[in-house]
Formats: sequence, structure tokens, C-alpha cells
Amino acid sequence: MKKKVLQKKYDEILKIAELATGRKETVSLLHKAEKIRSKISKKVRFNCNKCNGYGYRRTSIDGAKTCLNCFGKGYVLNNPQSKYDL
Repeated sequence: MKKKVLQKKYDEILKIAELATGRKETVSLLHKAEKIRSKISKKVRFNCNKCNGYGYRRTSIDGAKTCLNCFGKGYVLNNPQSKYDL
């Protein structure tokens, strides 16, 4: 599915969840919405260009530090842009 279709479905499920009366119904709708949200985020992920998707950067043979560009996740959600693109 495309991102726009997923976003539309996600919005519809959240609107239905707001109007739901029972706890089980609400929880099941929120779980469905979370699955769709995770699919949307998978489509817009890009590997971090500083740590190459590992989440940490090697400082020496024995040491490593968390990548501060992706905060240890290994991916960034926005498209990496060059500073020199105008």
C-alpha cells in the first residue's frame, strides 16, 4: 500500500476509536492503528549516514559511542539532505 492510503486508513481508525464505547473495542482499534503507523514509518526510514544503520560509532578498537545523529536507532525518518544542495 502507498503512504497516502495508509495515512488515510490510519486517520479513519483513530476517528472510529474516539467514538468507540467499550474498552476492548477501543484497544483493538488502537492496536490496528499502531500496526498501520509502523508500516508508515518503515516506508520513510533511511539508514543513518554517520553510523551506517548500526546505532553506534566506533571510537577505537575497544570503545564505541552512541550515534547522536540517529540517537542510537540506526535510522532517521527524514531524507538526508546535503548541506550544499540549494
